[in-house]
Amino acid sequence: MRAPGRAARRWRHRTAGVAAVAMTCAVAACGGANDNVPYLPVVSWYVGPDRLDAAALAATCNDQAGSDYRIEVEQLPADVGARRALLVRRLLAKDSSMDLLSLDTSSTAELASAGFLAPVPTAQVAALSDGVTPAALAAATHDGRLVAAPWFLDPQVLWFRGNTAERAGLDTTQPISWDDLVAGAQRLGVTVEIEDRDGSGLSEWVNGLVAGSGGALVSGKGRSTTVGLDSDAGRSAASVVEFYDEAGVGPGPSSDALARFAGANGGFLLASTSAIADPALAAVQADMRATAYPVVGNTSVAPMAGVGLAVPRHAKDRTQAFEAVGCLTSATSLQALATGPQHTPSRLAVLDDPAVAQAFRSADVARAAATTGVTVPVTPWWGNVVDALDETWSPVSSVTQDATPQTSQAEVEAAVEGTIR
Repeated sequence: MRAPGRAARRWRHRTAGVAAVAMTCAVAACGGANDNVPYLPVVSWYVGPDRLDAAALAATCNDQAGSDYRIEVEQLPADVGARRALLVRRLLAKDSSMDLLSLDTSSTAELASAGFLAPVPTAQVAALSDGVTPAALAAATHDGRLVAAPWFLDPQVLWFRGNTAERAGLDTTQPISWDDLVAGAQRLGVTVEIEDRDGSGLSEWVNGLVAGSGGALVSGKGRSTTVGLDSDAGRSAASVVEFYDEAGVGPGPSSDALARFAGANGGFLLASTSAIADPALAAVQADMRATAYPVVGNTSVAPMAGVGLAVPRHAKDRTQAFEAVGCLTSATSLQALATGPQHTPSRLAVLDDPAVAQAFRSADVARAAATTGVTVPVTPWWGNVVDALDETWSPVSSVTQDATPQTSQAEVEAAVEGTIR
């Protein structure tokens, strides 16, 4: 919780008694050192760890806002589970000190279904939806209402170093299968790393593999859902994981994937478009190239994850918070997201600017992936599904196409139904 001293600086928390004193002073023509110093509404913006410079974006919006408001940045935990737990705890307590949230797309349905988020004002819906990719718009919508402003949605791409793909016998102008990727890496003696930045890497990988095999990990609404793991698509996904592990080309999703990719044996990296902006890749950034996410069938279906900007229902200054959202989702702000931290903006038209396209290293690949990729299922119980997948697909050495899909199906069904196994 915010320290009392910080909260006291917010103009909205000033008591009626203080206001009365100020009015009396004004009538009596009182003087003082703080005369003519305006008190600005503070929009407290809670962000997770990211490659973007939130403070710089906030400063730009503060300059534009003038005397309307001032954005102050607050940091959330790095781990996605810890981040979710903290937000739920404070939102349950109706904590009014949180005005604006950088909300993981995977958490939007959960928080919206609990009534924690203020729907986007009707007057702003059209502006915040215009030109947004369907996937980003769907991830920000709950029960037919926009509950977050789509901001960025990064698809994963296949990064490689220099001519590694060519030496591995891979044609990057054509779809690359998982079998060919793993076999090529094995021949070269290089690794295929899979990014896991915040603890959601495994679940995103499984979700993408199932979708790429023509299935759906979870479909439907509420408790009335269908789990699609004990299926041909689920077994196909498990066979990819099994083959990957048996080939010995990598440990699966890992928090040190970027550092390993930058090491002596690094060859391929499955990671978001923004991975290239990470300091861990500084030594190899200039040599990195991107191509489409590997296919299971014929179409590349990349896992996608991103962030929307949401205003809590109990925020004190919702009007100013939504004004800040308008600034942070402007074309100028989205261009900064693409050219700096290399996030794929929710509006792909931003990439049409020649200067942006030149600076955004994976522009062509990202455009295609953003239209064919898959986000995690829009379900309030995705956090429980993640736990169930972690229990049944980890370690990757334990995954088999014969047993894992059936076992995992039962665990995920229990997670969605709210039963105990």
